[in-house]
Amino acid sequence: MTLLQPFSALVLWISLMMVMSSVNTDKPEENRYSCPVIQCSAPAVNGLPGRDGRDGPKGEKGDPGEGLRGLQGFPGKAGPPGMKGDVGPRGEKGQKGERGIVASDGLQRQVTALETKLKVLEDELNRYKNALILKNIRSIGKKMFVSTGNQDTFENGKSLCARAGSTLASPRNDAENTALKDLVRPARQAHIGISDAQTEGRFVYLSGGAVTYSNWNTGEPNNQKNEDCVVIYESGKWNDVDCSKTQALIICE
Repeated sequence: MTLLQPFSALVLWISLMMVMSSVNTDKPEENRYSCPVIQCSAPAVNGLPGRDGRDGPKGEKGDPGEGLRGLQGFPGKAGPPGMKGDVGPRGEKGQKGERGIVASDGLQRQVTALETKLKVLEDELNRYKNALILKNIRSIGKKMFVSTGNQDTFENGKSLCARAGSTLASPRNDAENTALKDLVRPARQAHIGISDAQTEGRFVYLSGGAVTYSNWNTGEPNNQKNEDCVVIYESGKWNDVDCSKTQALIICE
């Protein structure tokens, strides 16, 4: 028994070593990955979004805020006039004024009549003053033709007659046409206050009224080279001419 004891101890030691070796070699991964679950687990993956919950009940109305007051807007359109108000209280009586001149109705009418006559006389005097620049006068009925003795264009003739308080001569019948041609003879032709500048072929007086009398020469008016104005020859016949280029005697009425 004494000899076997060391042998048995050796066998026991070898057996223990083998057991320990088997423990270390059979389960190497257990020792290698022995760690907490949280640290060694695979990365997590987010799941699908959940369903919206139900709307909750409406809350109570909150207190009004205390914001800054905005700028005043532009004034709106004026509304319709309101109803007439009551008559206000009567004011205090003013001081007595100075006594005026009392004029009778008859005297006032006389003053008014004199003022009217004075105005007429002033107008007549001005007409005679303006007529002093004119000469060679022919009267027919209530109309009077006055020659300036100068030749000019149609527009300048209108201006000259207007300054004298008259207008370019415009015969309305044979008698007036004859009186007008007597003034033409020294100049051979004179402007007439007739034109178709506004509507071609429709001759009108300077006042705008349609022409009621004419004494056109044979083949006239022909509107050759855009002729819109009219002259009267010493024969009494009419012809249409260029308003801006034709120089003719200026006769006012």
